[in-house]
Amino acid sequence: MTVENPSFSDAAPLVAPRDQTIDILRGFALITITINHITGFTDRMGMVGRQFPTLTLWGFSSAAEIFFLVSGYLVGAVYFSAAKDPPIPAFASKVWVRAGKLYAYNLALFLVLLPMCWVSPDMARLSFYRYFFTGGPTTFGQFLILYIQPYCLEILVTYIVLLAMAPLFAIMLRAQAIVAVLLSIALYWYAHQNPGFNIPGGSPLGDWGWNFNPASWQALFFVAMAAGRYRLLDGLRRKTQGNWYLLLLPWIIFAAFTWLYLAQDWYDFSVMYQSKVRVGPVRAGHALSVSWAVMSLFWMWPRLQRLWIFRQCAIIGSNSLQTFVACVAISYAAGFIWIEYLHSHAAYIALCITSVIVLGLFANAYRRWRTRSAED
Repeated sequence: MTVENPSFSDAAPLVAPRDQTIDILRGFALITITINHITGFTDRMGMVGRQFPTLTLWGFSSAAEIFFLVSGYLVGAVYFSAAKDPPIPAFASKVWVRAGKLYAYNLALFLVLLPMCWVSPDMARLSFYRYFFTGGPTTFGQFLILYIQPYCLEILVTYIVLLAMAPLFAIMLRAQAIVAVLLSIALYWYAHQNPGFNIPGGSPLGDWGWNFNPASWQALFFVAMAAGRYRLLDGLRRKTQGNWYLLLLPWIIFAAFTWLYLAQDWYDFSVMYQSKVRVGPVRAGHALSVSWAVMSLFWMWPRLQRLWIFRQCAIIGSNSLQTFVACVAISYAAGFIWIEYLHSHAAYIALCITSVIVLGLFANAYRRWRTRSAED
C-alpha cells in the first residue's frame, strides 16, 4: 500500500493509480466529525427529531478514534518507517514542526470562531467560549498553554500532545518494538481503570479533565504508529485481495458490534468499557472493526476507489489537517445559522448536507491550490 500522503509529507505529488484506501477512510471520518459537531449544537439546543444518520448512531465509537488510528499509522509509515529507519533527531524535527503547525492552526481557528460566539449567547454557552468572554485575559492565556479548549478543539490539542511525545515512543520502538507497544497498552489500561489519571483542564465544566485523555488515547495513536513503521497494512492488503475470508471476517465483527450496541435498547442493558474520555476497549474495538471493514472492501475491489463519491472522500482525507480545521469552522457556521435563524429539524438536515458539500468544495479547492503551488 502506498501510504505517503501530502498532508504528512513534503514529497512530490503521488503518481496515480495508487491505493487511496487510507485517504477514503480518513475522509469518511472527517465527514462524520463534521455532522456530529453540528448535531452537538442542535441536540443541546433541544432539537426535536432524529439525528442525521452517521455511524455514531449504530456503534460504540465516533469518527475521532479512526482519526487517531489513521494518523498514527501514517506518522509511523511516512516519518519513521523501518525501511528508511531515520535518526531520532530527524524524526523529532519533522513531528515537532508538524505539532507547531497544529498549534498555529488551533490558535487561528480559535480566533476565527470567536466573532460568531461573541454575537450569539447560545453559541457562546454551547461552545464554552463564554468562559473566555467572562473570565478575562487570563483565560486566553489558559488557552495558549492548552489548559482550556472550546468545543471541537479538544481533539486537536490531544493530537498536538501525542505528536510532541512521538519521539520518546520512537526511541522505545527502535530499541524493542514489542516492549514499546506493551508499555503503551499498559499505560492505556492504567488510565482506563483510574479515571482521575488525566490532565487537568479540558472543557470548563464537568470534572475539569481533558475530554480526550492523552494517557488513554495515546494507545490508539502509538500502537498504530508501530504498525505503520512496519507497514503491516501492506501485508494485510495483499492477503485480503481475492480472499473472501479476510473480507467477511471484519464485516462479521463489525456486525456483531453493531448488534451489541443496538441490543442495549432492545433488551435494556448497558455494555461496559465504552467511555469516550478514556476510549474504553469496546469503543476501541469497534473503531478497529470499522476501519478494517471499510479498508477490506476497497482492498477486495480496488475499482470502487474510482467511483466519484469515494474519490471525493479521498480528496477530503488527503489533507487532513487543513480539512479538519475547515470542518470545525463549517460546523460552527452551521450551528450558528441553525441556532440564530433556522430552528427546525428540516433546516438541521439541510445544513448537514450543505456542510458536507462545502467541506468537499474546500478540499478540492485546497488540492488545486497545492497542485498549482507545486508546479510553480
